Amino acid sequence: FAQEDETPTLDKLNSKHELRIDGLEALAIPNIEINYEYVISKYAGAGAAVSFSLDESFSEYQKFAITPYYRQYFLNKKEYGARGLFIEGLLQFAIGDSYSSDFVETSPGFFETVDDGDWFDTGIGLAIGQKWVSNNGFVFELSGGAGRYLLDSDDSPDAFFRGGFLIGYRF
Repeated sequence: FAQEDETPTLDKLNSKHELRIDGLEALAIPNIEINYEYVISKYAGAGAAVSFSLDESFSEYQKFAITPYYRQYFLNKKEYGARGLFIEGLLQFAIGDSYSSDFVETSPGFFETVDDGDWFDTGIGLAIGQKWVSNNGFVFELSGGAGRYLLDSDDSPDAFFRGGFLIGYRF
């Protein structure tokens, strides 16, 4: 028994599924973003993020978004993969509220912007980041990037941000 290896097995590290939540968005912009990633190989992963707003005042930015992505990992010297420096290519499908720049007096001395309705747009973007995976499967990720909406709707924003501080688990 003295020769048995008690170090953590690579089972958690070689697992193919990962769930993460963006802590920065949850705290800074009342918004929940949940990410799922499937580890394709030591150097690649694909997944999707689902994001939805918890506060109406931020729905001009976006109410709901689905973001499929593909990641390529670099500088990976461990025997398990999908960790380290990565570059991500992504698409984004989003909806939100559109507000005009006109103000309407709702009562004497009080003004509000006018809700012009909903918008839908599709965008493409890039992100760069770093992912750390612990021996027991916990994941921490720091990433940032941006993209541009393609449909050029008058009501939607021109661009979007992608990234944050994500915490999750590999299983």
